[in-house]
Amino acid sequence: MNPHEQATGWPALVLQHRSDAPGGLLIDVLAEQGFRARTVRLDRGEPLPDPEPFRLVVTLAGEERFDSGRRPFASAATDWLRAADRAGSAVLGLGSGAQALAVALGGRVDRAPRSRHGWVWVSSATPGWIADGPWLAWRDGVIRLPARAKVLAHDPFGPQVFGAGRHLGVQFHPEVTPEIVGAWVSGERGEGLDAQGVLEQTSREFAGASTAARRLLTTYVHSLARPSA
Repeated sequence: MNPHEQATGWPALVLQHRSDAPGGLLIDVLAEQGFRARTVRLDRGEPLPDPEPFRLVVTLAGEERFDSGRRPFASAATDWLRAADRAGSAVLGLGSGAQALAVALGGRVDRAPRSRHGWVWVSSATPGWIADGPWLAWRDGVIRLPARAKVLAHDPFGPQVFGAGRHLGVQFHPEVTPEIVGAWVSGERGEGLDAQGVLEQTSREFAGASTAARRLLTTYVHSLARPSA
C-alpha cells in the first residue's frame, strides 16, 4: 500500500442490489476505519468495475435466492466475485450477499425449512467478536459452505457467519437501521410475518444490537486496514 493511497483512504466497493437495502451502519464503519467507499447501484443498472483496485468488496442483500431448484443469481455476478477473490480483494457478504459469496467460492444454498424474518440468536465460536444476538434475520436459504470456509457462528438451520481466508459471509444483517427494518417489513408480502412484532422488537433491541453490529463490522474491517493485511 503506497503512502498516498493510505492517506486518502483504502478503496472499498459496496454493491447495492435493492433501493431499500443500503449499507446502513456499515457505511459509517468503513469511514471510521479509513476506507473510501464507492457504492455501485446494481439495481439501477450500473456496471460492475474491475475488482482489482479495491481492498474490500461488500455485496449487500438482494432479491436473489440460492437453492437447489433455482439459479437466479447471474453467473456473471458470481464470476465477478471469483475475479475479486483472484485479485486479492477481501469480500464481505451480508444477507444474500453471504449466499452469493458461498456460491462463488464453490458452496451452494438450499431452501430453508421455513423463512425467518425477525430477530434471532446464534451460537458463536467467538462471542467477543460475534455476539450471540439478537440479529436481524431476513432469509429463506441455508448456506452449504465451500470446502475452504470455516463456520464462525451457526443456528439450528446452519451456518450464520463463515470465514474463508480474508472473506467473511454474514447471513444475518448487522448493517440494518430501524429505517431499513421498517422498509423491509412494509415491503414483505410473505405469509406469517408478524410485522408489528418485528417493529416492536426492533425498537427494544436496536440499541444493543447496533453495538454488537459495530463490534462485528469494525473488528473485521479494521483487520483489513492494517498495513500487513
